[in-house]
Amino acid sequence: MNIQIIKFLTCLMVFFGAIKVQALEPKSNLSVNLERVRFCQNFWCTRQDTQTEYLAWEQEGVSNTYQLYTQIARVRQPAREDVRNLVFIAAGQQPPGYGSESAVTGQEDNYKRNCGISEKSCPRNIDGRSLARQILDSEHFPADDTFFAVAFDAQFNYLVSSGEKFRIESAYLNWLKSKAYASNLESIYLAGSSRGGCLAMRLAKALRNDPEFRNIRTIVHSFDGVCKWDQNEMGVTSSFFRNPENSKYLSYYTDLNAQFPYKDNLYIRQLAGGDEVIEFTGVHSFVYAAEDVNLGWYAQSWVNLDHITIDRDMYPAVRDQTVVPFLQHLEEIF
Repeated sequence: MNIQIIKFLTCLMVFFGAIKVQALEPKSNLSVNLERVRFCQNFWCTRQDTQTEYLAWEQEGVSNTYQLYTQIARVRQPAREDVRNLVFIAAGQQPPGYGSESAVTGQEDNYKRNCGISEKSCPRNIDGRSLARQILDSEHFPADDTFFAVAFDAQFNYLVSSGEKFRIESAYLNWLKSKAYASNLESIYLAGSSRGGCLAMRLAKALRNDPEFRNIRTIVHSFDGVCKWDQNEMGVTSSFFRNPENSKYLSYYTDLNAQFPYKDNLYIRQLAGGDEVIEFTGVHSFVYAAEDVNLGWYAQSWVNLDHITIDRDMYPAVRDQTVVPFLQHLEEIF
């Protein structure tokens, strides 16, 4: 009898283990409509207009140039009164050219090609191996009650002035708040890589400082997030910790304990590599701790991967160190 029970329990463990592994496996690509916040109305771009959906950028005084190059996909948008979950995921700063792929948002390489500033929107794909595509299929964020948006190009760039960054942050913040009633919300999920990781952290901090949103379950996932230390962005300082997996890499220190005084229902996970983003610039990611930690409200792990690999690579060996641990973190929370 005892042997039969043991066999039965073993079968159950294998069965549920298989389901869990399957949940982390890549999905099919998803077609989305990539929208431009502001667009040109004629060839010379002497006439421009901000789309009605994104008037928050105009209202917050974000410069026309940053509006023109901001590209966002609203993947799901239930009626405001039905929204129980807010999801926003941002790619890292885009290099010159036609845009780069992202393992976090799932945008493909060259997504800007044939989608110029006179185009209000363009059909694009989200890669099935990406974090965003996995989250879309998650049982924790049902389609009928989750507002889900992905910024392919957030224009939250490293060299932008502090004032302009605040205006851009405020635009995203007010836009996201307009998608749900705080009293109805059950979860907020914010994620980003590189500069997108900094934006996700800043949005989380702003939401936690708002009494209406303070106690809502808030999950923040940062992939080698980069904030500018000489602007004291997110409290980042010039002090640093070296990556214990690779001493050539380093990340700047910030006291996230002070940045997030309200920790109830807060779950931050930070993946740190610390590779120099661009050679000889001194641009690196930020961290709170010198080693891997799990404090409940904050978890951090170091990896021996360069910045671009963390940001863009979706090969299985890399994905198992980047995307998959974040999906597992979600499972632990829910």
